[in-house]
Amino acid sequence: MFKIPDRVADLFGDHQLRVEFERALFVAGKLERREERYFQITPFSEAARITYRSLANFDGSLLPAEQRELVAGAKALTHRLITSGYAIDIAAKAGQRVGDDWPQLLDFAQRKCAARVGLPDHEGWERCSTYIVSHAEEAIHPKRSTEDRDAAYAVLRHLASFFAGDAGFERAWRIEVPEPEVG
Repeated sequence: MFKIPDRVADLFGDHQLRVEFERALFVAGKLERREERYFQITPFSEAARITYRSLANFDGSLLPAEQRELVAGAKALTHRLITSGYAIDIAAKAGQRVGDDWPQLLDFAQRKCAARVGLPDHEGWERCSTYIVSHAEEAIHPKRSTEDRDAAYAVLRHLASFFAGDAGFERAWRIEVPEPEVG
């Protein structure tokens, strides 16, 4: 079983996002009050994993629109935070570093992720892609630490790999990551 490296928490974790996950779980009826304290103190990566596993097979179609959007966003975001963690881990183990082509990779990932927003069967993608891409953009700039830049580069490669068949994709960006376990 794979674990989300702590780098995900370093790059993407914050209190507001944890509260969003908690709200989505409550709306979906997947978090009881007695579990709330554990969820608040567990490491960010574990909170993302709990949220994803709880929501992965949840059908929110009967929820009011605002709640449906909250649940869909949390489901999509936690899914890609987990797989982003895998990408960071895989790249680090392979000794892969941020490349000089990072501006082109960032531009490609931004454009392609933005194009997917609003497509059928991509509920929550906007919340997911904008959050992850914006945080990766902050972390990849030269003023940041090497570790942050390497991790952000791996995450952008991961997102870009969804569009490997599209014009502008560089083969060197391809990174294969497993899907997270459900349930």
